[in-house]
Amino acid sequence: MFQFVRSSSIFIMIFLIILWLLTTIILSQLNLQPYTWEFKNFLIGQNLNQGYRIYKDIRENIGPLSANFYQLIDFLNIPISWNAYLATGIIVLQAYIFQQTISRYQLLPNLGNLPFFVYSLFFHFSLEFLVPNGSVLGLTFLLLAWNEILGQQSTLKVNDRVFLIGIYIGIASVFFLSYALFLFWAILSLLLYSSINIRQIILLVVGFSLFFVLTGLIFAFRDNFQAFIDVYQNSALTVYIPTTNQIKQILLAYIPALTCGIWGFVKVINSTKMKSNAQKAQQTNLIWLITSILTIFIIPTVERINLVFLLPALSYFTLNLFYLFKSYWSKELLLLTLLFSMIYSLSQEWNDIDRQRISEQKLPIRNEKIMVLGPQIEEYRNNQMTGPFVNWELSKSLFSNLNQYKTIIMMHDYFTKDMPSYIYDPENNFKKLEKYLPDLTNQYRLIDSHVYKKINNR
Repeated sequence: MFQFVRSSSIFIMIFLIILWLLTTIILSQLNLQPYTWEFKNFLIGQNLNQGYRIYKDIRENIGPLSANFYQLIDFLNIPISWNAYLATGIIVLQAYIFQQTISRYQLLPNLGNLPFFVYSLFFHFSLEFLVPNGSVLGLTFLLLAWNEILGQQSTLKVNDRVFLIGIYIGIASVFFLSYALFLFWAILSLLLYSSINIRQIILLVVGFSLFFVLTGLIFAFRDNFQAFIDVYQNSALTVYIPTTNQIKQILLAYIPALTCGIWGFVKVINSTKMKSNAQKAQQTNLIWLITSILTIFIIPTVERINLVFLLPALSYFTLNLFYLFKSYWSKELLLLTLLFSMIYSLSQEWNDIDRQRISEQKLPIRNEKIMVLGPQIEEYRNNQMTGPFVNWELSKSLFSNLNQYKTIIMMHDYFTKDMPSYIYDPENNFKKLEKYLPDLTNQYRLIDSHVYKKINNR
């Protein structure tokens, strides 16, 4: 097995991609229910194409470019069942960038297609990785920035291509805002292991800021900038504590990569086989890993998919084991252990798959405009979503601030922009509006437990 994947033949890579596509086809035929966050992203794309504005009309702390990506997916009428194919294409591209970077700068010689294989393998430790997400989309541009940084470190003098590094990290951050912390990774890596000067650091920061400035201008033009600030003020400093089940899921997906990655880094410390470029790359990836750990504390929610930025550095450190192990059998055993760990992780996830994915719709309402004042977004599955409350954790605080005039104006706009035919209110928030917006609440009557219907004659 090891000899097979370490071959440099392009046909081996093609075979690996075909094998991945076959598993993706099988996965798509299982008709699995989408993850809750996956369905939420689908709703965001759908509503953006109906004229809603992210942050102002849809309260969600998603990255702006990620929202545009889901909008494009909905515009192209790509069904949610195709998400695995989209994610496969993105990760194959990332694995190719990862391998080509290692090969171009001769960081770990004589490994053939093994970097591509290991990177791809780590993205198979959870089915959740096979869904496009802002963290996965932005990671592509972080890898491009990594490639540029290693290029700068391999020369005696840094050139103005550092501007590209800033642009790549800026784009990654507009996909997944937590990636903004990687700006410090780039600056520190270049300061420690290249001859970068103050002018070039400023150039890098300007490149990073470019997409944020453009995004801010677009938001300001669409009267959306303040809404963007408000959403992130309410979410950036929120401490999210994962449940025991989520911690278990995260450990199953990341423990093999963490174990091999840390082992590989420890083993390379005392090695004398690494060239100068490779030593810089090891230290640059250590800074990446430290930055990734710090990034965990500022991500929107601690989910497996939101932690994928750990995998490139861990993949690189894992390759040290295949390079530094002397005996063939130890390399073969390591590869087989990773494969069996993947199978075990997926089998455990499969046993708990119903709890991890969106539940079935409980209301009998179908093909109607509905607003849900709670976290039960599954009620949108067979209905048309209206209103901004796609992320209830961000939205529910509005109902506790109804004594503020600004909030009342926002609520009036939310409900009247496209009035729903039904309102599902499992947490009894709609009644709170009677005092402030009686003209609105009088247009609905309670027809069932927590379900309001619009009166047709109003």
